[in-house]
Amino acid sequence: MREAKILIVEDEAVVAENLAMVITDGGYDVVGRADSADAAVNAASELNPDLILMDIVLSGQKNGIDASHEIKEKFDIPVIFLTAYSDLKLVDKAKSTEPYAYIVKPFQEGQLFASIEMALYKSQIEKKLKESEAKFRDLTELLPQTVFETDEQGNLTFANHAGFNCFNYTRDDFDEGLTVIQMISSEDRDRAKKNIEKVIKGEHLHDIEYLMRRKDGSTFSAIIYSTPIIHENKHVGLRGVLIDITGRKQAEKRIKDEYRRAEFYIDLMSHDINNASQVASGYLDLLLQTPEFPTKFRKHVEIALNHVKKSANIISDVKTLSELQSGEAELARIDIYPALASAVETAISQPANVEINSDITEGRYFIHGNTMLFSIFSNLLTNAVKFDQHKIVKIDVNISPSDDDRYWKLEVKDRGRGIGDHYKEIIFNRLERAGESAQGTGLGLTIVKYIVESYGGSIKVEDRVSGDRTMGSNFVMRLPKGV
Repeated sequence: MREAKILIVEDEAVVAENLAMVITDGGYDVVGRADSADAAVNAASELNPDLILMDIVLSGQKNGIDASHEIKEKFDIPVIFLTAYSDLKLVDKAKSTEPYAYIVKPFQEGQLFASIEMALYKSQIEKKLKESEAKFRDLTELLPQTVFETDEQGNLTFANHAGFNCFNYTRDDFDEGLTVIQMISSEDRDRAKKNIEKVIKGEHLHDIEYLMRRKDGSTFSAIIYSTPIIHENKHVGLRGVLIDITGRKQAEKRIKDEYRRAEFYIDLMSHDINNASQVASGYLDLLLQTPEFPTKFRKHVEIALNHVKKSANIISDVKTLSELQSGEAELARIDIYPALASAVETAISQPANVEINSDITEGRYFIHGNTMLFSIFSNLLTNAVKFDQHKIVKIDVNISPSDDDRYWKLEVKDRGRGIGDHYKEIIFNRLERAGESAQGTGLGLTIVKYIVESYGGSIKVEDRVSGDRTMGSNFVMRLPKGV
């Protein structure tokens, strides 16, 4: 704190000169002197000292206390009062200016320097504290949430601008006295009081929702986070944040309404439309089985029947996706083999010469999954058959432990036209697939990804022969082992 700038206010020239010499010898910088209250205020304004040594009794109508009041109000410069024994009765009056020390004349140098150092140090700490408080106030005023503090009785001692706007209160209302409990709707007040008592005792309460009451009587939902203010092991108030969740509640309601509406449409598709598809499929089958039905129209009926069946599959896929996304699907320990065997039967029933080879055997390989495992294999195998133009479609399904031994590594390898590197990244996303990625233009691969991830696994596609996409694709899955 050496080389601090000090202003001396003393109307006795000899005393001022002696004081200046002592201070200068002590390593401080005496930036000026003043011999009256008005001169002291002017010097403080012009010289901006770090500290003022102020004699209480000065010549003129104003004394050092008057000058100190004005300097504190305008410049906030720390003051040390100099006083004689005969002036001690003025000390009580001087307390209102919050001086940093009193030095009684004649003073000891040690006492003087100690007082100066303590005053400079205390002033520096207070400036940092004020800067910190100003920063805190500025930041809290910018926050869209309500930030508040209370005393130990729950009276609000601070609230930011957002808080006043949120409750439609004014600064005048604040000055007249408001309590936290007062701002909570009557039906939630007893619960709030109990929770405040818990917080005061040191319990941490999170995400506590209350119905809040505005000045005009209207209410809104909010969450309050609070913590006790402790001083010298005593509870002296609360400090907290209030978040208006009206928007969130409205959004949650809209989401629930939309979810119920989506469920209705899915149920409509899976029941009524599916029934209509079955009727259409039945009549088309009947036509094909009619001996006198003209052969030249048979192909057209077969195409129509195929599309009706595709519609039924799409409806089934949408229902499956809905169940997966809603978390309704339950998982258990299941054998991989039965699902694979059923999917193989479906794949080889297609109008193509299909060979499927697998090292998966019954009762040996189990995963944590459900009956939707059939959809995984069925979609992958039927896609492989569909997009393989060879006379004989060959598919390999292999299984091995993964690196960390908690998963099975399942590979479905085809010899189709392959998938470009760009489309390997998006082929499981129905919304992005197009062009070359039309290997599975329906929901099939999207459903495969959803099912695998609902099991806690993962899936990706690689070249069957590394670096040569024309040799076919390899769909690699990691599925958690069933234990």
